[in-house]
Amino acid sequence: MSDEQYMYLGSVTPEVSRKSSLVREDKRTVTIRQSGLRLTSQGDASTLRLVDQKGKGILRSIKIVTDNPYAQLLLEIDDWRNEGETAAELLYGGTGRQDYGLYAMDGGSPAKGFTLMYTPQGGESFDGRLRISLRNRIPKTNQVFGNANEVRFGGNLPTPVINGHSGGASFSAPGFAAESLATMSKVMATPHFGEPYDSNRFNAAALGETSKVGMHNPYVGLAGKPTFTGRELTFTVSSGSIDSVNSVFVGPRAYISEGETQQTIYFTNNATDTLNTVASDLRIGEKLFIRDGGTIYFPGEITDLENHNPATGVYTSPMTLSVPLPSTDFGQIGNTGSQQLAFAVTVKPGLEVPPGPLKFIAPAGTSTEVIGTVISAAETDPVIAIKSIEIKYQLEVSYDG
Repeated sequence: MSDEQYMYLGSVTPEVSRKSSLVREDKRTVTIRQSGLRLTSQGDASTLRLVDQKGKGILRSIKIVTDNPYAQLLLEIDDWRNEGETAAELLYGGTGRQDYGLYAMDGGSPAKGFTLMYTPQGGESFDGRLRISLRNRIPKTNQVFGNANEVRFGGNLPTPVINGHSGGASFSAPGFAAESLATMSKVMATPHFGEPYDSNRFNAAALGETSKVGMHNPYVGLAGKPTFTGRELTFTVSSGSIDSVNSVFVGPRAYISEGETQQTIYFTNNATDTLNTVASDLRIGEKLFIRDGGTIYFPGEITDLENHNPATGVYTSPMTLSVPLPSTDFGQIGNTGSQQLAFAVTVKPGLEVPPGPLKFIAPAGTSTEVIGTVISAAETDPVIAIKSIEIKYQLEVSYDG
């Protein structure tokens, strides 16, 4: 073996661990802005991940505006995380500012938006990880515009104090009196031209509730967007001729039991001769609407119809009428008093404030634009519209791995 020594003259790259190579100084301010998004309630896509940053820095602010006060903001700062607060719970009793700086702005609506703000004084430092997500945990339901009495949610959502999505109220936008039902659906989903639909029906589940409660309800905006289907009511009179429905009489709302009310609504052709039969494609279990120009009434779920087949649940056409009405009621709109029969529809919960006699003119033999049934987006996917997102944070060191 040779005893000679040698020296290598050159530069040698020092060995550095992969872990340390992923840590780098990162002096920058990050601003995230997004708008015009829709957040589904279905599957993994129900959570929108806005920030997932490894590193060290300072979170400056979060501002999120949605059309629904039940959108949940999820924060994870190092080893701390929140439970997914909503504007609904923060707004109940005030802005509800939390110790760590999260609050909701007053005056929200589906049209203007409900605003969640996170503005910690001096910023919120993080030393390992920052995660920010928006989540839609609103469950599907067929109770919108129906008979919603007791409603409770999972997924850490607050319990609404008022079931504003229930039937029993009306929506009014006088400027759209001549527009189609399809247009009225859009107007209700984004009510820039009227107050949002809001039934004044207490939520039995919130009575004595010790966990968190919230204002408004989850089925506003796109989540409760209605779809209208016109239904026909065709009358034959004693003379054999066919008349269209053009008069509606709404009876008083009657108390049934704890938290349950019902109402009978009478439809007639306002003719001077006695009705014989009526053909109708309304069905028990459907949710009724009645339109009077720019106002749409939502009496609730149909629980009974005049003359049906209880064995099959199918309603024959034509149906023989046997429900008398006081002649004085019809006399209020200029009738001779001889018209005393009408088609009766029973609904729950019924309109809290019954309107006076409604009179409208429909095409002969049909009433498809003024009477019918309604469903909502909540039956398939109560979507949340994200109007805007703005997040600002500063980085000092970032971890790329």
